[in-house]
Amino acid sequence: MASRDDDRRTQILDAAQEVFAERGFAGASIRDLAQAAGVSPGLLYWYFKDKTDLFTCLLSERVTVGYGALKDHLPADLPPREYLPRFGRAYVELIEQPTNAALFKMVLTNTPTFPAVIREVQSRVIGQELRPLQDYLQRQIDANRIRPCNTEMVARTFMGSVFAFLMLRHILQDPHSQELAVNDVVNGIAEVVLRGILLDTQES
Repeated sequence: MASRDDDRRTQILDAAQEVFAERGFAGASIRDLAQAAGVSPGLLYWYFKDKTDLFTCLLSERVTVGYGALKDHLPADLPPREYLPRFGRAYVELIEQPTNAALFKMVLTNTPTFPAVIREVQSRVIGQELRPLQDYLQRQIDANRIRPCNTEMVARTFMGSVFAFLMLRHILQDPHSQELAVNDVVNGIAEVVLRGILLDTQES
C-alpha cells in the first residue's frame, strides 16, 4: 500500500511540475493540477493539503533528488581544478533539463508573488545547493590544498556567477549568453575563483 501511495504521490508531483512550469503558481488551479495528474481534486488533497503545500514539496524534493545525483556523480577526492568546473557543468545540465528549465524560469519570475512559506523553502533550497560545494572546500582546506577561506562566501561567489549565466540565458534571453559554450563559461568562472583560493604551489 505504501508503494502505491508513493507512486501516486510521484505521479502528482510529476504532473504538477509541468503545470506550474507552463502556467505559473498563480495560474495553476487545483483542478488543473488534479486533471494533469489523472486524479480527482479530492484525492490530490489526500496527499497535499493545498496548492502551496504541493509546490513547496515539489521544489524541495526535486532539488534534493537532483543534488543527490549530482553529488554521487562527482568523486569527492577530485582536485579543485577538476571539481569546480565539473560541479558547475553538472549544475547547468541539471537546470537545463526541459522541465527543470521551465520551472527555474517560473520560480524566478514569480518569486515576489509567492506565499511566505514558499520563499522560506527557496531559502532552504539555496542553502542545500551551496552545502556540497562548501563541504568540498572545507575538505580541501583541511588537506592543505587550498588557502583557508570563508567557504560559504567562495561557494556563493562561484554558484552566483553560474546562476547569473543561467539567468542571462533563460530569463533575459541574452543572445550572447545563448551562443556561449557552457563549458567555456563554467571553466572561466572556476578559474577566477580558483585564483583566489589555490595555494601558490598549485596555481601553475
